[in-house]
Amino acid sequence: MFLAWFEANKKYPTARQLIYAEMPMKFIWKQSTREFVPKQRGFSIGRVIYVLPSSGEMYYLRCLLNVMRGLTCYEDLRTVNGVLYSTYRDACYTLGLLEDDKEYVDAIVEASHWVSTQSLRNLFTTLLSSNSLSHPEVVWEKCWTQSSDGILYKQRKILGCQDLIMTEDEIKNHALVEIEKLLTRCGKSLRDYAQMLLPEIEWASSSINRMVQDELRYDRIEMHEEHTKLVFNLTHEQHGVYSTINSVVGTNLGDIFFVYGYGWTRKTFVWRTLSATLRSK
Repeated sequence: MFLAWFEANKKYPTARQLIYAEMPMKFIWKQSTREFVPKQRGFSIGRVIYVLPSSGEMYYLRCLLNVMRGLTCYEDLRTVNGVLYSTYRDACYTLGLLEDDKEYVDAIVEASHWVSTQSLRNLFTTLLSSNSLSHPEVVWEKCWTQSSDGILYKQRKILGCQDLIMTEDEIKNHALVEIEKLLTRCGKSLRDYAQMLLPEIEWASSSINRMVQDELRYDRIEMHEEHTKLVFNLTHEQHGVYSTINSVVGTNLGDIFFVYGYGWTRKTFVWRTLSATLRSK
């Protein structure tokens, strides 16, 4: 019946003036030939079956059917002002059928001044699970810093490492892990929201390993600066050792080296330079 609506729009000018639910007012469904044909008399009231907002693209498709006319294919449903969008949701957003979520962003930012970070994550989880957000990924990108405040402090405390350094992506990943935990209690997951980022669970699990963290917590910018200074001070012979080992590591060939020399020949200086090179990468 839905596909027949497309065909009716191709054949009848009258049909192109009606939205899908209005078709029974001017047309009758002919079961034998599976087509809409113009009515000779009377009219009926049509309706579109209810779809839950949590149904994703099916829900946005229903929204479009309530406003768009004269469509002849599925692509027409996703086309607004001559632009073909990849999803029904984006088409709805362009037509103004969905809110821009600004009020939710403002609410989270305002709440961050007087509630705990855990409460902010609870609030975001509630908004997600209730399908209140039109673009949850946009709200997350604008509010993730408030929802992840204190994660670095907590990790430093857990690992007993006060000089622990975490990148922005690592902090964001930890926050997403916490959001996923809260959603799991509601029987949901971030995977239910196609546009949302997914946390790297395996990385988060390994982050509680002190030895792993000790090998990952280097400040790469600082290491790069140290490497530049050390290389500049290498002697010709030391630079030969450095270049040979570094080239093998860079090409992933693998080999064994033994740097030999009597005391005070700066063997440790060479290893320190190599370490700074690798850690900066």
